[in-house]
Amino acid sequence: MPDVTVVVPTHDRPADLERAVASVRRQTFPAAAIVVVDDTGSAEAVAGRLGVRYVRVASHTAGASRNRGARHADTSHLAFLDDDDEWAPTFLERLLAAGGDLAAAWTWYQRGGHRRPGCTLPRRLRAADCLHHNPGLTGSNFVVRTAAFRALRGFDPALIVNNDLDLLVRALDAGLHHVVVAERLVVQHSRGHGHLSSRGPHRASGLALYRDKYRDRLTLAQRRFLARERYVALKFPGQRPARRAAFALLGWLNASPRQLAELALHRTAPFYD
Repeated sequence: MPDVTVVVPTHDRPADLERAVASVRRQTFPAAAIVVVDDTGSAEAVAGRLGVRYVRVASHTAGASRNRGARHADTSHLAFLDDDDEWAPTFLERLLAAGGDLAAAWTWYQRGGHRRPGCTLPRRLRAADCLHHNPGLTGSNFVVRTAAFRALRGFDPALIVNNDLDLLVRALDAGLHHVVVAERLVVQHSRGHGHLSSRGPHRASGLALYRDKYRDRLTLAQRRFLARERYVALKFPGQRPARRAAFALLGWLNASPRQLAELALHRTAPFYD
C-alpha cells in the first residue's frame, strides 16, 4: 500500500495554514506525515498546536522550501500543499489510486465568495509544447513518487516563479508516467495581491530567470509569449502612467493574434491581479 508525506510551505499566513492543514487531516486516505516548512518563523506556534512536524528555513523561493520539507519524507509518495490552498477530502485517495509516477488533479480558483474553474491539466503532454505556459500543474495539485521526485532533484530552488512548470517539463523530459484525475479536488484561494502570480517586479524577474533557463529550447512564439507575460507583470499598480502605458504597449506588441482576440473579449485578465 502507498503512503504519503504532505509538505506545506508557509509564508506568514498562520490562519491560512490552519485551513490547509485541516484539509489534509480531513482526507479519506490519511497522510503518514505532515511537514510544515516556514520561511518567516511565524508558524511555529500554529504548527505546535496542530501537532505537525515543523521545519524553519531561510528559503527565498517556494521550490527551496518544498525541497527542504521533502528531505524529511520516508514514504513512497510525496504531496505538496501551499498554505493558502486546500484539498477536497478525496484528493489523496483519488490520486494515489490513479497510479503513475506523477498524478495530478484539476483545480478551482476562489477569490472572496466567488469560485471558478481553475487549472485543467490535459492527459497528453509533451515538454516542447508547454515550455512557455503551464498547462495546469501547481504546487498543490499533484502527488509524486518520492523516488521519481528525488531522481529529478526536486524543484529548482533558483526559480522565483514557474518552478512547478519547470518540474513538469523535466518530468516529461525524463519520460515519467503522468496521470490526470479529471476532477476539481483543489481550491486555490486568492486575495488579489501578495501572490507569486501577482503583477510586480518580483514576478517579472522570475519570468526572466525561467526564460533564460530554457532560452535554447524556446521557439520564437514561446519567447514572445514569455516576453508578453513579463511586460504584463511590469505593468503593476502604483507606477507612473507613462511607464504603465509603455509596458502595456510592449505587451500588446508581443501578443499573438489569438491573445489579441481574447484580450478584446476581456477573457485573459489575470486572476491574480
